Amino acid sequence: MNLRFSRSSLNLIIFTCIILIGWASINENRKIDEIISGSDTSIDSQPYPNIELAPLDALNQQTWISQEGIHVIWQSRLDTDFLVRVRGSRTETNSAIDNPHISWQPGYWQWDINLGADFEAGLKRLSQQLLIFPQSLKEQAGSIILQGPWSANIARISSARIIKDLKLIALTNMKTKTIFNCPWQPVSAQFWLQDQLIHPQSSQPNMAKKSWQMQQWPELSSIDPTSLEDWKQTFVKQWQLNWQNPATQFDMLADLAYYRLPENYLLQGYWGINALNTHQLEKYLVQCQASSRQI
Repeated sequence: MNLRFSRSSLNLIIFTCIILIGWASINENRKIDEIISGSDTSIDSQPYPNIELAPLDALNQQTWISQEGIHVIWQSRLDTDFLVRVRGSRTETNSAIDNPHISWQPGYWQWDINLGADFEAGLKRLSQQLLIFPQSLKEQAGSIILQGPWSANIARISSARIIKDLKLIALTNMKTKTIFNCPWQPVSAQFWLQDQLIHPQSSQPNMAKKSWQMQQWPELSSIDPTSLEDWKQTFVKQWQLNWQNPATQFDMLADLAYYRLPENYLLQGYWGINALNTHQLEKYLVQCQASSRQI
């Protein structure tokens, strides 16, 4: 079958082909120029999918620094009993004492007392436990965390008695041979780095220098957009669950008190999670490693 086109139709077809060939050539040259100039859009330049961050209720905690420099945090909650936690520094002279109210962690011990829903009855129990508290754990650097239907006055009076009976002293900066001073910001990068530590207690913030100090550098897992995105998804889901649970929120308050973290520290990391990308994280880690020094 012979196809016949008019001269005007042929001209239109030829003109269209010329435009398509020219457009393809320009697009190919643009890609080559980007590769040569190093401005090729890499994987990480693509925007990360935003994680839907559900609103979190405020911790609603209050803080108090005693005359001895002890950091006290209490959180008023009507849905829990009167809970008391003292976290003290673990030293080489401390031994793992067999006490149902004391748990041992790398770098510190915790003393947990549930006073029940009736404060008057619970106060007698607290007095008894203070009397039998192990002598070898007294005069240690520590902090106090209270949770439950505490009023401000009762919380301060109770914590003052605990400080006096346990002879608590203020927490001092850790001393070690090698130290890494990681930048204070972004907090979300700190959260990622803390997850890489085998012993999270081997690091703590330096409030004066606004940096996070680490005694050892961990073996880091691979950093790429996929692995970082997986971590962020897991982190946010667990974070939201912990924030809703009074028990795990109590643990968060303990960290805030013991490490002297600012009240908005936890929320900074949560709300900054979507902004964290591999370039930002790699830059943060380089700053950490470059800060290594002997003290």
